[in-house]
Amino acid sequence: MENTAVFVPGEKSKYLRNDKELNAFKKIAVGYVFALYVLPQYFGLPNPIFDLTAVRIMIILVLAMVIADYQRTQDFKNILLTEKVWLVLIPYIIVIGYTMVLRADLNAFLNPFIEFLEMYILIYLIKHTFGVDEFVQLILTLVYALTFLGLLEIVMGTSPFAYLKTIDGIYTGRFIRGGHYRIMSSANHSLGYGLMLVTMLPVSAYDVKTKEFNVFRRPVLLILLMVNVFQTGSRSTLGVAFAEIALMFVLSDLKYFKANCIYLATGLIAFGLILAATFKTSFGNYIMLQLTSVYDSVFDTTYSAAYGADVTQLRQSKAYRDLLEEIFHVDWVNPILGLGRKRGFRSLVNGRKVESIDNFYIAEFVRYAYPGMYSFMLYVFGLTASMAKDIIKTRSGIIRMCFVGASMYLLNIKVVDSLQTLKYLYVLFAIYICADKSPYVPKEKKKSRYLKKEKFYFARIK
Repeated sequence: MENTAVFVPGEKSKYLRNDKELNAFKKIAVGYVFALYVLPQYFGLPNPIFDLTAVRIMIILVLAMVIADYQRTQDFKNILLTEKVWLVLIPYIIVIGYTMVLRADLNAFLNPFIEFLEMYILIYLIKHTFGVDEFVQLILTLVYALTFLGLLEIVMGTSPFAYLKTIDGIYTGRFIRGGHYRIMSSANHSLGYGLMLVTMLPVSAYDVKTKEFNVFRRPVLLILLMVNVFQTGSRSTLGVAFAEIALMFVLSDLKYFKANCIYLATGLIAFGLILAATFKTSFGNYIMLQLTSVYDSVFDTTYSAAYGADVTQLRQSKAYRDLLEEIFHVDWVNPILGLGRKRGFRSLVNGRKVESIDNFYIAEFVRYAYPGMYSFMLYVFGLTASMAKDIIKTRSGIIRMCFVGASMYLLNIKVVDSLQTLKYLYVLFAIYICADKSPYVPKEKKKSRYLKKEKFYFARIK
């Protein structure tokens, strides 16, 4: 007797999902990405044991809908088992696990674990809900929104996200340096927003339709991003942003090289003219202050003093960064077992009081000692090195985008702590993991004796 399946109207099929249910999950997925990328950590439901931030609420909703559906559960399980990134994560997970137990510090494990979970949820959503192109387009939309909100913040003199503060103890208030307000967007500090912007800059260069990478693909967005960078008042962010644009220029598709040289020369001339015209205004003074401060930080000069910088503060900043290196030699940090996360850092280093560590790698040493610092570096630098290898193999524009953002972020956190922005690095990791890694195959060129192929060197501009 033949095995036949009978469809009964109104009965839910295990093979076909209800359109309404799929649409609901898609909306939850978009909400998760929005909360992860845009909403601040201080927005959510306060809890004396475990604050339910907006991101954590969305994590619960996504996982609940995954667990409620058999196929989604299997898909998520397959990602956990097949994506090899967990191999380089194992040493770090072991370290944060025993630190949690030996230091009786739940956050020593929970905080990094939630960030890894956020990344794996992104990988799942990209593979099974959005697709790489749609996800990058969504991120691009959010980048536009954040840059425009940055302009609004400049006018307001306070972060628009401050009105969303529902959890105490996280929002740090307004930052002023030299009489200038430093924008912070949805981050907890201006330096944190600077780290966010470093991951966003290369997104402006990727063309979803043509799959090409070009530094001047979206010049308006690039300018908006750099205006935001300047307004953070962060010397480190500005210096890294300049290096990042240079790297984006080098890694742009070769066919745009001539046009990009013209764009770059034109942009520099226009910037110089604007600066010359506004040199004696507060605007021009602020720009010169930022530029000379970056130069002073790199070459140990004092040119920024002419524009209002505190030379003593600059020298103290340099001395402070040199002092941080001595933390590797203090006797109050066990080289095998770190202090964990529950204890606020405030100790003497060579007789000088240090209350914060503006270097993520040294801060990681304090939290998890050498095993934690090196295992984390194995994870992040291993993935970044893999990106570099795949750029050569695939010549992929999207992998170039991820490599630029990841490598420059990892450079920036050498002079600042991560300030709860690692999730923006993990967004780039998730995109890279899901990106097509097919080897590059040169296209065969058929030359005609009669028709000369038109060459188009200039970037498509939206």
